[in-house]
Amino acid sequence: MKTKPAIIIVVILAMLIAANFISPFIVLRSLSEAARRGDRDAIASDVDFPAVRDNLKSQLGTYLARKALAESSRKRNPFAKFALQLLPAAGTQVIDAVVTPDGISTVLRRHVQQSGDSPIRPSLWRGEFTWIDLDHVRGPYANARHPGEVFAITLERRDIFGWQVVGITLPLDQLL
Repeated sequence: MKTKPAIIIVVILAMLIAANFISPFIVLRSLSEAARRGDRDAIASDVDFPAVRDNLKSQLGTYLARKALAESSRKRNPFAKFALQLLPAAGTQVIDAVVTPDGISTVLRRHVQQSGDSPIRPSLWRGEFTWIDLDHVRGPYANARHPGEVFAITLERRDIFGWQVVGITLPLDQLL
């Protein structure tokens, strides 16, 4: 009789561990479906917009610093360095305007397509999910029409089984 409670506890723990492992993938799937439907409310609940904006501003700053360093070492165009100094302010305003439920939906929808194998199942994620740590998961996102434009979404745990998008890594070298 004493083994039944132990078995029940082990089964419950196994179910909790499985739910913990599966929960970020459920959020990614939900986000994809919300983007396809254009469901602003669902996207707003799955994305931490201030964190995503800060993440993108940091990426843009790093990218522009690398470009400025490369341009200054070439010393061919005196206006290039000046233009690169103005871009962060303009980029910040663009990021603030674009990182909205509609903007995220547009970016995701661009990559949503029907798989050639199935007319129903979307071909969204590459399947190369990475657990950064226990509270962060990173998933690359691409599609067959734009294979070079891979970007990644970073999810952060917000409660036991809840997750939110806190970062989007863009291929800035290909976009700018």
